[in-house]
Amino acid sequence: MFRCGGGDGDYMDWLKMKDEGSVVYVSFGSISRLLKQQKEEIARGLLSSGRPFLWVMRDDDVEEDKLSCSEELEGQGKIVKWCSQLDVLSNPATGCFLTHCGWNSCLESLACGVPMVAFPQWSDQGTNAKIVEELMASGVRMDVAMDAMVKEEEVRRCLDLVMGNSEKGEEIRRNANKWKELARKATIEGGSSYHNLKAFVDQLCP
Repeated sequence: MFRCGGGDGDYMDWLKMKDEGSVVYVSFGSISRLLKQQKEEIARGLLSSGRPFLWVMRDDDVEEDKLSCSEELEGQGKIVKWCSQLDVLSNPATGCFLTHCGWNSCLESLACGVPMVAFPQWSDQGTNAKIVEELMASGVRMDVAMDAMVKEEEVRRCLDLVMGNSEKGEEIRRNANKWKELARKATIEGGSSYHNLKAFVDQLCP
């Protein structure tokens, strides 16, 4: 697998060469570590989807867990050990976020209008995934098999659902754009977030 350093921005140049909404961004945060078997299933699902992907895989996930399909992955996507998540989510090429559903990741994805494929691991992430799928309707949660693994076929199914041309996929993308616009309105001058932050600062510095 090939990698880029944390600060060289090579992945942004790579994104520039991709079609709008075509790239799957894959990141599971800075704490969670997936078993090698689970990463193999995700990798196979990405490959079978036929879509380009940008996968963040930390240093502690690399050599000892080298994936069996590394060469195939190199031909279809890019694996990095770090990236600026907001820059990636804001890029027009990014069409889906395969995420652990940490709250910050959910907020950033919503603010950028990127639909999510949820793979929660622990803590509040299951609740966040439920909110994304059922309340905000801007993503889908992957189903876990009896052996506690998400299988290749399920990864592909969810990617096809969120990024494909089905009525459900179009609805998910419309909702993601709706939340992006609501977030924009909330943060501009006069918006609800603007007023709440101003009120907080005024309390600290009367």
